[in-house]
Amino acid sequence: MERRREQEQKILDAAFEVFGTKGFYEAKMIEIAKKAEISKGTIYLYFPSKEKLYFAVNNRSFQTFLEQARQEADRCETFQTKLCSVARHHLSFFYETRHYPDSFWQTPHQMPEMMESLHRFFANYHTLIAELMEEEGLSDAVLHAKAFTGVLNGYRGDIMQNMLHESEIEQYVNFTVDLFLNGCS
Repeated sequence: MERRREQEQKILDAAFEVFGTKGFYEAKMIEIAKKAEISKGTIYLYFPSKEKLYFAVNNRSFQTFLEQARQEADRCETFQTKLCSVARHHLSFFYETRHYPDSFWQTPHQMPEMMESLHRFFANYHTLIAELMEEEGLSDAVLHAKAFTGVLNGYRGDIMQNMLHESEIEQYVNFTVDLFLNGCS
């Protein structure tokens, strides 16, 4: 059973790289197999189609992203440091995956299952942040969470266009949290 799990993770890791660099439509199963150092047929033992593999890769990424964001926030003691940890996680994730096109946040339209998963991810992400805000006693926590992630997603565009560099992430984190907590001044 452990071997099967390791093989599945190896396929998902390879698929993440190939889908990330090529996008869904241009990625080929044979490329994923080569990257995973397995036969193309072996992929189909785990994932019956390219769509199912894409779905699994994205769901793993969504789950990992949320788990790490939660763990990092839970290690913090104040509301401000929790928001900083979420913002840092958000921007660092996109910085680390900047060489991939936006393919993991855009879904082929003929995949309603993937669209639903993407919407569920954003709902869960907003809920995670809203829970932090509710703990702080903020009203309209979900709207605040969506506004907070909206600002961060704007910076995601800067990262993808190489306009924000790793050395600037902390500055953007602090600015975003200060703006959120204190408004424009």
